[in-house]
Amino acid sequence: MQPEILISAAAINYLAQITEQEGNKDLRIGVSNPGTSISQCFITFDSEKNLEDAVLEYNGFNLSYEQKLSGFIDGLDVHYSKNRMGGKLRIKAPNMTVMPDLPPNADLSLRAAAALEMYVNPALAEHQGGVVVERIEGNKVFLKFGGNCLGCGNAERTLTEFVETTLKEHLPEIETVSAVMKH
Repeated sequence: MQPEILISAAAINYLAQITEQEGNKDLRIGVSNPGTSISQCFITFDSEKNLEDAVLEYNGFNLSYEQKLSGFIDGLDVHYSKNRMGGKLRIKAPNMTVMPDLPPNADLSLRAAAALEMYVNPALAEHQGGVVVERIEGNKVFLKFGGNCLGCGNAERTLTEFVETTLKEHLPEIETVSAVMKH
């Protein structure tokens, strides 16, 4: 599925100018924590060439994205407007917080994020907390807690007795679940 992406003429001109100034005509659309309530969409310079990426060519720059993000960036709308401070690039991705029905062969990070959103985060939200996938290494899942879960005396117990058990129940291929602690 190729997502529908709308980039205004002013945004195309602006992006072409900054790619020329930087000497790098490759940009990337990314989504952090796709399908979750804390998703964010961004455009950055591309340093991760991946043969499986989709690449869109514009006048002056290329815009790539991971194909697995197609559903999350469908309907992407990018505009640029000048203001007294120079200008403002506005990015709207209405589907970035919507977790689609995932096929069984979907990326483990997306399936783990979907399981967290469906089975874990509603319970943690009752205590103003939440958890997201930080990264995946093989079949090892690394999570990042947020909200009131940070610094909670029960966080380790919650991780082992609730989060890990729930993830392994829904995704039996997961070997270990660990929390990433920021110090």
